Amino acid sequence: MRIYPGTIIHRTQDEFGIIDVVQEARTRSLYFGAPPQQSSMLLRDPVQLVFAYTRAMMACLLFNDKPRSALLIGLGGGSLAKFLLHHFPDCRVDAVENRASVADLAHRFFHLPEDPRLRIHIGDGGEFVRAVSTAQDGYDFLLVDAYDAAGMVSSVSGLAFFDACRARLARHGILSINLWSGDRDGLDGTLQALQRSFDGFLLQLPVEAKGNVIALAGNRPFPVSYQKMAREPLKAMEARFGIEFSHFLSRLRPAELA
Repeated sequence: MRIYPGTIIHRTQDEFGIIDVVQEARTRSLYFGAPPQQSSMLLRDPVQLVFAYTRAMMACLLFNDKPRSALLIGLGGGSLAKFLLHHFPDCRVDAVENRASVADLAHRFFHLPEDPRLRIHIGDGGEFVRAVSTAQDGYDFLLVDAYDAAGMVSSVSGLAFFDACRARLARHGILSINLWSGDRDGLDGTLQALQRSFDGFLLQLPVEAKGNVIALAGNRPFPVSYQKMAREPLKAMEARFGIEFSHFLSRLRPAELA
């Protein structure tokens, strides 16, 4: 039975299960042995963010368009890492990926560069955040997109994890995390934990026509004027990054808690 829309061009298996690289006419995608896509790349433009939710995660650029450091929890095909490395030459990127095989495929099939600004750490993202030294400079962005075939990885949610995330952020740092609205109880619990960890400095961005909800949490209050950004700077950012910032800004709002 065919479970993918394209042709499998590579298959491997590690201790966590099957990993497939699937190619269609315009895209190359990563799957974990099941229909949900884990990552996708445009063959003609490998840096462009294909998924609406990954573009929504970069709504953090509305509050800091010159990041100098980022920590990614979940590498996948390397979409967010490639985007940051391409657009921000002075940005250093740490990425934590639980599966060495996934990191290898990101380099081999998804154009993730070998770059001195990029450090890939193989291991559990939750453990990494809790263990990394607080003596180092904080991260401007902390981007969490850690899912496996069964759903969101359990170690990257909960009050202890979010407390550790806040401690790892720079003074004006922002956490951007991909959540799933299909699990309403889980979503509400995660938003409540984020609210507590970040003293209420929390926004949410539902992704239109998708089940994803992006939560943005900051070390400091978000400017009250964020929804009144001038049209011309927004259009310039949209052209530069290929992201529909005006649309996302219209949907961004304080988190609604049950």
